Amino acid sequence: MIKISVNETVLEVEESTTISKLLTKIKSPSEGIAFAINNKIIAKERWDSHDFNSNDQVLIIQATQGG
Repeated sequence: MIKISVNETVLEVEESTTISKLLTKIKSPSEGIAFAINNKIIAKERWDSHDFNSNDQVLIIQATQGG
């Protein structure tokens, strides 16, 4: 298990956790979001293959509507 920070909340995940698996674990929608690890946006095409490293800083941004 490794520790990562997701929107400033520390979580423990398995080393083989992908972005897609993390989104399922935290019950986050996969549509309408941007995903960054250590201040670098990760393209959606890589969500099924990108693994985390210990102490990664994750930011999930939900798109909103308004006006």
